[in-house]
Amino acid sequence: MSGEKASVVLVGCGCPLKSMGWYHAVQLLDDRCPSATLKYVVEPFYTSDAAKRIDPAGYETFQQFRKELEDQRGIPVYSQVSDGPAPAGG
Repeated sequence: MSGEKASVVLVGCGCPLKSMGWYHAVQLLDDRCPSATLKYVVEPFYTSDAAKRIDPAGYETFQQFRKELEDQRGIPVYSQVSDGPAPAGG
């Protein structure tokens, strides 16, 4: 093995403590998958105004997680896949 890590884009993170997407993010952040690194997250619902109306508690929980990702870990969160950077090499 070369020691290189796979760059992971998590699409559909969902609500912390409720979603498998969130759980997979936690696994990557806790280095439980040492061959992969979480590069960025895409979450369409919990970054939307609709989430504020439909699930205000989930929206706030996600925003706290988002702040941790962006401020403490340097992992950006996007609303759409097209908002994120293009894959390396094309």
